[in-house]
Amino acid sequence: MLEQLTPRVFHLPFVQGKNQPSLGYVRGDRFSLMIDAGNTPEHVRAYLEAVERAGFRKPDFAALTHSHWDHCFGMCALDLPTIACVQTRKSLEMVSKFQWTPDALAENVEKGIIPQFCVPMLRQNYPDLEQIRVVLPTVIFSHAMTLDLGNCTCVLRHVTSAHARDTVIVFIPEEKMLFLGDAIYKAPVGETWVERPEKLRALIAELEPLDFSVCQPAHQAAMSKDVLLSWLQLRLERSANLETET
Repeated sequence: MLEQLTPRVFHLPFVQGKNQPSLGYVRGDRFSLMIDAGNTPEHVRAYLEAVERAGFRKPDFAALTHSHWDHCFGMCALDLPTIACVQTRKSLEMVSKFQWTPDALAENVEKGIIPQFCVPMLRQNYPDLEQIRVVLPTVIFSHAMTLDLGNCTCVLRHVTSAHARDTVIVFIPEEKMLFLGDAIYKAPVGETWVERPEKLRALIAELEPLDFSVCQPAHQAAMSKDVLLSWLQLRLERSANLETET
């Protein structure tokens, strides 16, 4: 079921064992926005059922936070306009040309195109890889875009992140609420996660000026701005200490 984060903002919580990220729902007076598009059509159906059970209308638009499969492979099950930054569109154009067979998947892992640790979750969610259908977003923006949902605005902003070059956050100023997607996570490299201190430092500088009280990462519980920034700063300090030791 949907969980309420602020008076106008809700989400379907993340499910770690299925690699399902949090899917947001922002309720304006005129329109509503879905944040991220799920990892499978089944994930999308569960979200839409939760929206219906809450007594809300279906979302009018969906916005992607980046192009990683767990945030957008469910988009084929959505019959509505989808919004993404230009970098996400380019990434999905490339992915849409992939063949989804065991051999092709193994080849893309060997080439470093798909991280090895993604494979078990992909196979769990798609026992038949050929069921994967990648579709492209319909509305594209460059640096930032603002949606007026009716007494509630959503600012989509491309930010710096080690996790993905095409990372977008969604800021709802009237609610003092921020959807982070995977912006705060490390870079997936091979079978490991790698900290990028320079990108983390830049991300902190981009988040600090925003007036938000609550933020929702894609794969963690919601937290306050103070808790978020303290955690990010601690990671930055640990990285600096490791560099000094080496």
